[in-house]
Amino acid sequence: MKKAVIITLSILGLSIVILVANYIVVDRMQSQISEGKPIIQKQIKKQAVLVIDIQEGITGKSATSDDFVVQSEALINVVNRIADSSARNGVPVIYVKNEISNPLINILNNSLAKGSPGAELDSRLRVLSSYVINKDKGDAFSNSLLDSILIRHDINRLVFTGLDLARCVNSTVQAASNRRYDICLISDALITQDPDSMKQDMLEKFEQRGFEVISSAEYLRNLQSRSQGRMD
Repeated sequence: MKKAVIITLSILGLSIVILVANYIVVDRMQSQISEGKPIIQKQIKKQAVLVIDIQEGITGKSATSDDFVVQSEALINVVNRIADSSARNGVPVIYVKNEISNPLINILNNSLAKGSPGAELDSRLRVLSSYVINKDKGDAFSNSLLDSILIRHDINRLVFTGLDLARCVNSTVQAASNRRYDICLISDALITQDPDSMKQDMLEKFEQRGFEVISSAEYLRNLQSRSQGRMD
């Protein structure tokens, strides 16, 4: 009996070590940033809106933590306004969602498991285009479909909304910068786990790198001005 217990505990311990090691390896892989090919620079700016990782398993009914849920209502209201106005003015809106297919990772946390309800976009989002990008890393450009959509539409400016500003948004911003996109971050359409200190710190760092940081009100005013300019 004692030997059986020792064997069982050994197997359990080994399983835990394997799970933790796999989690560490996957986490490092997920943090890798793609280089990509620099886009062709053009004088006329054409923009697209990225809506990153607003999903049921993060902000919605399947969420396992309240960190983002408590901020989700205000976030989604702002993102929906941005998406509505953008779509009306011919600006593509691209939705990005994280899906985890690694079975070992899903043992630890299956809230974003591929094919699960948690991996779906938050039901409160107004999905105004067929552009939905699935990713299994922080960097949305890890799915080459994003490159294809942006190049097809001659996009050279990306407007960022969603979460997490310190992780997936940050990774995608870096990948976009590698490709030489103009970058705009909507301050009240982005959230972090720590909304008080981390968010402001991240936004200040982005500004120091020369990226544009504006409010949703500014973005909507600029969108309206561009629209009126085209009509004139």
